[in-house]
Amino acid sequence: MTNILQLAEIPDDLAAEAAQVPGLPVRLVSFIRAEVSQHNRRKARKSMEARKLVEQAMAEAEEMKKSGVTVEQARKDFARVYEEIMSKIEEKP
Repeated sequence: MTNILQLAEIPDDLAAEAAQVPGLPVRLVSFIRAEVSQHNRRKARKSMEARKLVEQAMAEAEEMKKSGVTVEQARKDFARVYEEIMSKIEEKP
């Protein structure tokens, strides 16, 4: 088992007061479990979203290939769009 102090530093004055709170250790463990569970759900959801984006990009690439778009043309199109995006980011309000 790991001591809570190995996960986060707690100031001495706070630790002394926290030691007086009945049931706090149980609530802390419960809170940590909930946070870990939520983190894992977020991570899984983002992983699924990333996989979907990659699948969409692969499907689009296949369609471009079928329609005769060359690699060189795709690079030029990408560079153009990239420059448009960067110019928007660099614009001063």
